[in-house]
Amino acid sequence: MRNCFELEATDPGSQARAGWLTDRSGNRLPTPLFQPVATSASLKTLDWADLEKIGYKHVLMNTYHLVVDPGPGQIRNSGGLKAWSGWSGSILTDSGGYQAFSLAARRSLKPNGVEFTDHLHGGRHLFSPEFTLTAQLDFGVDFVMPIDVCTGLPAERRRVIKDMRFTHDWLAEQVRIWPELLEKHASSALLPPALFGIAQGGLEDDLREQSIQLVAESGIDAIAVGGLAVGEPREDFLRLTEFCGQRLPQDKAHYLMGVGEPADLVFAVAMGFDMFDCVQPTRMARHGSAYTRHGRMQLKNSRFREDERPLDPKCRCMVCRRYSRSYINHLVRTGEHSAARLLTWHNLAFYRFLMQKLRRMIVSGSFSGKWRALYDQLNQRLPVDA
Repeated sequence: MRNCFELEATDPGSQARAGWLTDRSGNRLPTPLFQPVATSASLKTLDWADLEKIGYKHVLMNTYHLVVDPGPGQIRNSGGLKAWSGWSGSILTDSGGYQAFSLAARRSLKPNGVEFTDHLHGGRHLFSPEFTLTAQLDFGVDFVMPIDVCTGLPAERRRVIKDMRFTHDWLAEQVRIWPELLEKHASSALLPPALFGIAQGGLEDDLREQSIQLVAESGIDAIAVGGLAVGEPREDFLRLTEFCGQRLPQDKAHYLMGVGEPADLVFAVAMGFDMFDCVQPTRMARHGSAYTRHGRMQLKNSRFREDERPLDPKCRCMVCRRYSRSYINHLVRTGEHSAARLLTWHNLAFYRFLMQKLRRMIVSGSFSGKWRALYDQLNQRLPVDA
């Protein structure tokens, strides 16, 4: 195991942290860190050069989707995900555990893993502990996630316990076989990839605490909290984000999986989380929405037809420097593909600027005095000055 996280600063009035996450090449990624989601090694409407221009050096890809097509063998034979796809930054691959929730009708849980009937070709795939790790090592990624069960919420306690036991048993097996698998995939030019563990437990405080403790003591390199933002009431999401954040080991990176509304990111950073991923900035762009410092803006709305201001007057991105709300409203209304591209660019730039702002606040010691006002501001649906 290797320590992939270095703590730089903490906020005295909250749980917020700023630090550095180290990838296999020794590159250091600043935290808090938002991970754009490139599910099948592709970012919808943008290419890698666009993402690099925005300033990102890290993405998340998905093991399940890449196993289904093109398959780990082809990717391995092409030199790994980076050589095959052309992405030069670092990569974290989700394990397929989220698909145990999102594709529940196409999977079955077994003692030795999650068996899927894939959604493209109808093939059967057993995501066992060994297969899941081996596939990600074949991909050549920097950060590896273990197979787990993401339980849809709300759920009965007995189901949460059953899913959590699968997750814990599989993690124990993955930690056991990890050194041997690493030796088979060793590279003299690179550090070993970091292995995360995922804590589950549904809406139950005692199960969450039990899972965090077990995962933290299992020998993993970093820890993630999964199974939130999957249908639970908002008050439960906020309560458990705070509850879990207070119980995570301080010497490891803290990853809150699948959470990505800007206001929720601010809250989660205040509760001690370092890493996030979500499809929201790209998905909402394809639905005509832009994120701004005052909330989310739906550009199809007729109120923007003659609005000559940029999406966010204080945003420094290429879109806000060049295009007006009126023009993007026109692109959205007429179904132009460039609407999704421009909104995706802006949204990802906005998320990056937000992470940079939160990091500066933590390092300067001003976070605790400002984060609640920022949270309330971002939690609006439409800009107050629109």
